[in-house]
Amino acid sequence: MGRKYRVNSEDDEAKKTLFRDNFGDVAQLLFIKLDDALLKAMVRFWGPTYRCFMFNKVDMVPTIEEYSTLLHYDFRDLLRIYWKQNVDFWGSLANLMGLLVDTVKVRLKDKNGPCISWSDSRDAMGKASDDRHLALFAFVVYELIVFPKAMGYVSVELTDFLF
Repeated sequence: MGRKYRVNSEDDEAKKTLFRDNFGDVAQLLFIKLDDALLKAMVRFWGPTYRCFMFNKVDMVPTIEEYSTLLHYDFRDLLRIYWKQNVDFWGSLANLMGLLVDTVKVRLKDKNGPCISWSDSRDAMGKASDDRHLALFAFVVYELIVFPKAMGYVSVELTDFLF
């Protein structure tokens, strides 16, 4: 089923370094300890329309440059991220997941934008080689934690920008 790694081996340290070099510090988000009282206090400032925190009608959405600095990740082409356009992400997503483009198109769902189910991403990670496995892991962490869209689904629009 799932892939298991030992945390103590030298090989794992090399994988961690490679992952950090390729995808920044996004994996560190998995180890943040949450303060329940703080989260409960922040819930009242959540704006579901824009999916961000709002304070006195000022949104607190970080810019791509701020994400880049916080996560120590260089996005390939910042101007493409700010310019909303129809991007053909099917090829890059199919390549990332190790699937045919037609298979990816069939599995996509519209959740206020194109998304693929978390279970499809998880299954692809289980079948992937080391490099593809790490890339899929980074993709899922970015999409589920940094740029969340719909519960149980991973937005695929950033595939072209991240990989």
